[in-house]
Amino acid sequence: MLDYLVVGGGIGGVLVSALISQMNREVLLVEALDYLGGCAGTFKREGFYYNAGACTFVGAEENLPVGKIAKNLGVELPIKPIDPAMVVYIGDKVINRWKAWDRSLEEIRLAFPEFNHTRFWRRVNKVSKSMWNLWCHTLPYPSLESPIKSFFYHPFDFLSTLLCNFISAQKIARVYIGKLSSDYQSFLNHHTLITAQAFLDKVPFSVASLGLTYPNLTNYYAIGGMGKLLDAFTSKIKNISMKTKVKKIVRKPWGFEVETNKGKYETKRVILNTTIWNAGDLIEELKDFSHKARDLYKEVWGAFTIYMTLEDNIPEDLPKHHLILLKEKIPYTGSRSLFVSLSEKGDPVLSIGNTRSITISTHTKLDMWENLHPEEYEERKEKAMEYCLGIIHEYIPAIKMAKKLKVFAGTPKTFERYTGRYKGSVGGIPVIKDYFPFSYPSPLTPIEGVYLVGDTVFPGQGWPGVSMGVINLLKFIERDFKLC
Repeated sequence: MLDYLVVGGGIGGVLVSALISQMNREVLLVEALDYLGGCAGTFKREGFYYNAGACTFVGAEENLPVGKIAKNLGVELPIKPIDPAMVVYIGDKVINRWKAWDRSLEEIRLAFPEFNHTRFWRRVNKVSKSMWNLWCHTLPYPSLESPIKSFFYHPFDFLSTLLCNFISAQKIARVYIGKLSSDYQSFLNHHTLITAQAFLDKVPFSVASLGLTYPNLTNYYAIGGMGKLLDAFTSKIKNISMKTKVKKIVRKPWGFEVETNKGKYETKRVILNTTIWNAGDLIEELKDFSHKARDLYKEVWGAFTIYMTLEDNIPEDLPKHHLILLKEKIPYTGSRSLFVSLSEKGDPVLSIGNTRSITISTHTKLDMWENLHPEEYEERKEKAMEYCLGIIHEYIPAIKMAKKLKVFAGTPKTFERYTGRYKGSVGGIPVIKDYFPFSYPSPLTPIEGVYLVGDTVFPGQGWPGVSMGVINLLKFIERDFKLC
């Protein structure tokens, strides 16, 4: 009899399994694929490795969520700091997002000299710092004790961010800066799109501040890819079963019976590292719960992703991440941005031999890839890929000059096929005023003993957000959990 069976080896599933294992609970992590991480992992194709999605990594300092978990587990992460966090291209403007605050602000001033930025960015910085100061004491979320604890431990930070949770970042920006140019609007919008899955007009100023300042945290390169980060944490998990697909979960008087392609398991509790929209696919009693979530949380993105392996004649000092902002929409996506991530020269996994691995991603509307004839689907994929590569060659000539050994693309249908995520969605539920702070999903479900973890049950994205969601869940269900 297991204490917990965790379904799905994404970031949330791996982290929660590692922490529960450390608490001397009997836990089994099952993963349907032959690699961990899902859309945040590292996969192999025809001899080459690729990060499945956009691969920025932050939050590993000891006072931040990933760092707290790593320290608690005694895990050493295979990472190295990078600076700048990324380079942003808008027309003829090139903006390095440096870690150092003054240096970063000077780049923005040079790109947009017609605006007075200082007061706005100071406010952004102050709110962001306050949010990070508060995060431990805002958990568990949602609960009545959360605001009380936050005020008790950090009264000034709590008061300085209180109204920021209810006012859009767009309104605050206009108060401080005035009417924004289209380029400046795009620059700000796409920072929040990366981190909160929505633009300034819909994202609360508190949330937007975290997105606008994430380049000013320490950003890291994951040596060996995102998969090696996950491997560091899985070293603390006693029981993992790969290529194990869960068919159904049935409630029993003593707990739950989990039927898989490798047999049946008995467990007292189940943690689903899946989206809130998919939970009902595994447990019949959660179907209505998941269908209601599909009706309520409709604003969701997918990703169109290109993977490349190049011969390595790329300059060693070329930054690892590039964000290209466009005037026109990319065909069949509805997006005006491209995010390009390069592996490091000599990376032991991603840069085998004399190669570099590159992952290129852009947001896409899910319905643009649905109900298509196979020929039309392939035609759209080819045209979108050709367009994206043309843009990248224009802005990053070093990629154009390198010999391409492998190039292929994935759509939301690809992510749906491999990861099982609802319609191939990625990035979770947008952290917008319609949902945050009062209407965002909880990790608790209507079935006692069944819980959710991942990017659709906590208002945060990527490694920091999912890590906070893991800590949040354990604060709800394990009295002995004292990490934060």
